[in-house]
Amino acid sequence: MNKKIYIGAMSGTSHDAVDVSIIEISTGISLKYFYSLKIPSKLRTKIRNAIESNNISLSNLGKLNKEIGYIFSKAINLAINKSNVKKSNINCVAISGQTIRHEINKKYPFSMQIGDPNIVANEVNLPVVSDFRNMHIALGGAGAPLVPEFHNEIFYKSKCARIVLNIGGISNYSYVKSKKQIWGSDIGPGNALMDAYCIKYLHKPFDNKGSLASKGVINKTELNHLLKNSFFNKPFPKSTGKELFNLSILSNSFLSLPPQDVLATLAELTAQALVVAIKRNKHICKELIICGGGSKNKYLMSRIKKLVPVDVLISDELHIDAQSIESMAFAWLGFKRINKETLKIQQSNNKFSNGLLGSIVRSRP
Repeated sequence: MNKKIYIGAMSGTSHDAVDVSIIEISTGISLKYFYSLKIPSKLRTKIRNAIESNNISLSNLGKLNKEIGYIFSKAINLAINKSNVKKSNINCVAISGQTIRHEINKKYPFSMQIGDPNIVANEVNLPVVSDFRNMHIALGGAGAPLVPEFHNEIFYKSKCARIVLNIGGISNYSYVKSKKQIWGSDIGPGNALMDAYCIKYLHKPFDNKGSLASKGVINKTELNHLLKNSFFNKPFPKSTGKELFNLSILSNSFLSLPPQDVLATLAELTAQALVVAIKRNKHICKELIICGGGSKNKYLMSRIKKLVPVDVLISDELHIDAQSIESMAFAWLGFKRINKETLKIQQSNNKFSNGLLGSIVRSRP
């Protein structure tokens, strides 16, 4: 195929926006254009309620599935129009969908994303690749994270072991040491608990740059209690979501503390989860590269730099937009699927399988 342009559209566990990356893949991977469309507050509320209540009617689930399909379509079409990229040069669109349930530690593990790819294929008039996570699970993986092999592609540096930390609603990291080996896992909460607290108690979407947390005092009693959560003792690799890391795991006495103390403690939990993962896996690195929305939280970044004694960089410093990396990864996953190239599926620390991830939908021949 001579088409070299691929599009990835991503809505993460924070469900605040649909990020769209348009990339070109030839001898390397280059970002041609990035666009982010905010998800309307009413739709965000519907998504949040579906996730947090774990209770939605089949009728409302069906309608929400379609509504998210249309918001993905809108974001992708706007990105294409603004980029001036010719549609005839685009090979496919790959979408994450919106995860509303991720239960991997069950007899029948599953990951549920909504955002109908049929709508996207019709509205955008391009082949759409979607539903990557359930084949990942079928092949013995955890359904998340999906990005380690992509991180290897763009962040590998000879003789310089790196940890690539993505802080979205949930944090995950990839250990990039060898071109031939991949390692990646969710490690705990990213922004999920901090954002949920801000929404419910402060009536704002997040703590901008961590300014409020920077004025707080870390509550060590609650922090130690949270670090005893069974998730942190489970073997790597593993995955998690808001099904576990939500406000219900916080004590009432802790929630009654001043907001700055609550946010400082929750930021510390995110930072300490990284420390726990690095120590448990004995990962030695020279550089820690941080991407995702959490990289904008200056207080959180200061705590990570204090706790992890290596060079800490935001991916922007390497000329890779921190916000674009996950949607770029989905574009690359679309490239792999449309060209029938298998991916490595990590089943355990030393066990892998290979397979094609993603289902292809076309609205026209």
